[in-house]
Amino acid sequence: MNVSLNVDVNFMYPSGFEVGACFEAAGGKTVSLVGPSGSGKSTLLSLLSGLLNPRDGRIEVGKRLLYCSEQSTNLKPWHRKVGLLFQHDTLFPHLTVRKNLLFGARPDSDSPWQLNEIVNAFEISELLDRIPDQLSGGQRDRVALGRTLLSQPDVLLLDEPLSSVEEELRNRVFDFVEQGVAKQGIPSILVSHDSGLLSRVKGPVFEMAGGKLSGLGR
Repeated sequence: MNVSLNVDVNFMYPSGFEVGACFEAAGGKTVSLVGPSGSGKSTLLSLLSGLLNPRDGRIEVGKRLLYCSEQSTNLKPWHRKVGLLFQHDTLFPHLTVRKNLLFGARPDSDSPWQLNEIVNAFEISELLDRIPDQLSGGQRDRVALGRTLLSQPDVLLLDEPLSSVEEELRNRVFDFVEQGVAKQGIPSILVSHDSGLLSRVKGPVFEMAGGKLSGLGR
């Protein structure tokens, strides 16, 4: 069953810069979020994941409230089941690739995102016993994305994913991710400046400019 993400939030930095967004992301689809650096895209993802607290508003996944200022609801990040992947990976340097992948994993036999499937699709089978310092940037990108998927999120947020992965492999990996998003019926948001990657996304496009969100259609 597809579950939508409904967002209506406002946020202000101490500097006075405001970020506001009101939109719906349908389950099973990937929304593209574009805009110049500093426009508020990463801030919006941090608000959705619970890393930042809105000034007011509401964030809802299906019928589950993640945040609501009127009802004083504000779930902690680890209770939201939001998979957030920032541009710079946060792999644990002392853990092997296998242990990084499985950190925070939630077993789900019905999910298309299983360890073996991800290892094969991401072409990282030969890396499982290495530590992050022994990986290239593109390899680290794939391991970080795999770990995010194995957490079995209800919402997937991707901030410049796979930026260090060569185009052909990147496209195969992203196709695998989108197929999983469709099968899981979860909403996904992709932030990217990569026109090639954005052209593969079939969902709607939103633009963030000066902290404000507007729809561009598709």
